[in-house]
Amino acid sequence: MKDQIDVAVRRSPKYSVFMGLGAILGVLVAGVLTLFVDPEAMPTGYTVAKGAGLLLLVLAVGGLFLGGLLAVLLDWIGRRKSRKYRVDAEIDMVDDPKEIARRRIAEANGEDPDADVTSGDTSAGEAAGDNRTDSDSAEDEPRNEAPSSGV
Repeated sequence: MKDQIDVAVRRSPKYSVFMGLGAILGVLVAGVLTLFVDPEAMPTGYTVAKGAGLLLLVLAVGGLFLGGLLAVLLDWIGRRKSRKYRVDAEIDMVDDPKEIARRRIAEANGEDPDADVTSGDTSAGEAAGDNRTDSDSAEDEPRNEAPSSGV
């Protein structure tokens, strides 16, 4: 079945990259601010290392949040600037999983998936399976195993 469908093409940011860069920028800003801290101006019980750790935590999380917010804004702008195209689509209406697998294998081998299945395409096991009856279905269970005791 062939049909035409409408698709929208747009640019989309990678959220993890924006959030990671925001966190790294927050860490760098915390490091620079730590250089300007006067150790004598710190309250009693606090050291420069504790202040730097607090700055690092707050600014890294803040940078992570701001990077994600920037990515969301860029994604929103990208949706507004999306371009719409009409393309041809081929839709296969096949529900049988074996048929889908056969078609994919044929496409992977460079063959025509719509070609009729020949006798050379079936293996000996499949050919023998065609002669089974419903009473043979009990023999499909694994052999050489003891029956379960129910425990």
